[in-house]
Amino acid sequence: MKKVIFVNIIIISTLFIFFEILIRSLNLVSLQGIDKGFFFSENDIILNKPNSTILKVAGKKVKTDEKGFRIPLKGYKFKDDIKSTFILGDSVSFGFGVKEQDTFAGILRDQVNTNLINSSVIGHNLESYIYLLNKHIKKSREKFDKAIIFLCLNDIHLKQGVASEDELKKNIDYQKDSFFIKFLKNKTFVKINIFLREKSALFVFLKSIGTNSVKRHYEYMRKAYEDDNLLFKYSEYIKEIKNFSELNNFEINFVLLPYSYQVIKNCEKQYIQPQIKVKKIFQQLNLDLYDFTNNFCTDSNGKNFFIGYDPVHLSNAGHKFVSILLIENKIIK
Repeated sequence: MKKVIFVNIIIISTLFIFFEILIRSLNLVSLQGIDKGFFFSENDIILNKPNSTILKVAGKKVKTDEKGFRIPLKGYKFKDDIKSTFILGDSVSFGFGVKEQDTFAGILRDQVNTNLINSSVIGHNLESYIYLLNKHIKKSREKFDKAIIFLCLNDIHLKQGVASEDELKKNIDYQKDSFFIKFLKNKTFVKINIFLREKSALFVFLKSIGTNSVKRHYEYMRKAYEDDNLLFKYSEYIKEIKNFSELNNFEINFVLLPYSYQVIKNCEKQYIQPQIKVKKIFQQLNLDLYDFTNNFCTDSNGKNFFIGYDPVHLSNAGHKFVSILLIENKIIK
């Protein structure tokens, strides 16, 4: 009996290791962990830790400069003889799950005549962007050509950070949940869940499939765009950014990126209602908006522009595609 148990343990362990290696080698998903100490708070705004060189985000080594901006791991200095483009955004433009050189900022760095300053922070929102504009641009705008703000659907939420599991559960009918989901909802396994999603690609893969995370996150965001109060506050933040631009005579471009579920659904009208409402806000404020949603949906490779089973984060191919669109639309020169 003991021998049978031992053999079964060996078989299960071998299968686990095999599939773990397979999923990692095929890059099917991205680890979700962030090393402790990567963030710090300043005036209630979460920022990247400055001069970070050994910490990992989503399984990738990350380096930041003295201001907390993401930079290449080796041998990079901003050029003093040219101006800079200030990039603002959340985890998508930060390049969550992607090496720095494979982000659109990393790809374009040697192709354009401007320093690309990537100030993106995981979990940032419209309020965060206003804070960073005032902190880094207001007193030194002569060093910058302009700023580019990368918007995602989650900017509708006023609280910094990604949607928590509890928030997502409130917005989804869990009556038909699988046993796997109910297992994950048990508080006893919260710490195990956190550990495994940081360490095991196999766990992230199974959880993504079992909880249908791509659809779940999209539905949570979609419902937020039915809240008139949130839409009003969204508009007010955009208006504040517009006022900053005008008062400081500083150009700011806005780029809107889609969720992967929208691309999977080929951007059918019922799935892009959030974009329609965002565009209406920009029209009312007489602001230009570069909406890349349709570009993603009409490209034959669009469904591969996201990390596997991820609701919003771009893959290497996705970052490459965005870099092309930025050049084609002359947003970055």
